[in-house]
Amino acid sequence: MQALLIAAAVLVIGLALAYGIKRFSLGDSVTLIALMIIPLLAYGVVSGDISEFTAPGGWGAKFREEAKRTIDPVPISSSIVEGEFVAKGDFVQLENVDRNLAPGEPVSMTLQLGRGDYYQAPVIAEYIRTLSQHDPDMSVVVIDSAGKYVASAKGSVVLAQLTDPKNPDQTNQLMGALRGSDPAAILKTGGFSDKSIADTASNVEALRKMQSENTARLVAVTPARMPEGVVLRDLIVTRLLVELAPEDK
Repeated sequence: MQALLIAAAVLVIGLALAYGIKRFSLGDSVTLIALMIIPLLAYGVVSGDISEFTAPGGWGAKFREEAKRTIDPVPISSSIVEGEFVAKGDFVQLENVDRNLAPGEPVSMTLQLGRGDYYQAPVIAEYIRTLSQHDPDMSVVVIDSAGKYVASAKGSVVLAQLTDPKNPDQTNQLMGALRGSDPAAILKTGGFSDKSIADTASNVEALRKMQSENTARLVAVTPARMPEGVVLRDLIVTRLLVELAPEDK
């Protein structure tokens, strides 16, 4: 029922926009067709009930198969910059990482609890600054001594906590939490969340959770809570939108 109401609301908006376009010659027939299709797509995305819809011009929407497909997270091996580099303050390694990353490539950085004074705030901050040039929405992923997922935060949030001269206490709190072994201490620093998604979840389940959590990415974890990869909303949406494109003939 909720999906139907959403579709109906979008339909009303679409009709109003379509009338305005026709009345004032603001667009062409393609725009009009797109506006008429929007409510159907909205219903399909929300309810997951659309199997196939074919519109004029060869457009198609096949959401059910893609929506129910298991998520395909960006693998940890290619998305995570290991904390060992950060710990040692090895800026040569940072230069190598910076050189090999493609612009726009999703990036995450792992930090492990319980390493004592192994991590230094200025070094972590420099890594985040550099990596954010490739991925402004990069994540900082915290794991425990066994490698299990603890929490994650946006790199920009962590950077602010590490570099705000007006609030040195938050830097001390964050570094104290990292040097200790209590997962709860990280969650108390602010900006960090222990939210994750099972690596067996479907695309639509991931989108729903991202919507409820108001986030564009989630860490996918195994049943043993080992981080498997990073799930990106943009990639899922792109895959769904690809289903709209007509097949090459």
